Amino acid sequence: MNRKADKTLTRWLRNEQAGEQSAAEQAFARLMVSLPRENVSSGFADRVLAASGLSLLPVHERRLQPWAWRLAFGVCLVASFLAASGTAGFLGDLMRSGQLVSLGSRLVVAMSRFGAECLLAVNGLFRAGGAVSAAFSGPAALALVFVCAVSSLIAARVLISLVVPDRSIRYA
Repeated sequence: MNRKADKTLTRWLRNEQAGEQSAAEQAFARLMVSLPRENVSSGFADRVLAASGLSLLPVHERRLQPWAWRLAFGVCLVASFLAASGTAGFLGDLMRSGQLVSLGSRLVVAMSRFGAECLLAVNGLFRAGGAVSAAFSGPAALALVFVCAVSSLIAARVLISLVVPDRSIRYA
């Protein structure tokens, strides 16, 4: 390192120890600018990994071989053909047997029952909401809500003052 960078480093460390934050930040910025820009050679990462004892496979050894791709494609093709033929056969048998109409009517009845139950549940929620709102309507409930809101704001202000001592956002 050159003398100018040594002086800037010393100034930055001295300001950090003294607790002078703004002067330390300025000295650190000057130090970063004064450091020389180095270009790393292309094999640097490979040499570091080799020196550390980790071995990486070359790129061509990490890829699947062409025969593996062909095998996977063949397996997927056969499986999809078997699934399509089985589904077509099942649907053909289902349509010929009259089961499709029975299945459809059961589905319609089940969906209508589900819809009716959902409407009843929503109606019950509306009735419960009406009962609760009737109990809390009036000036006393409004005053209670106002007092709760004000106390929440005061508590938030106290917590902020405890978390951020000098009211600066950088310490948050």
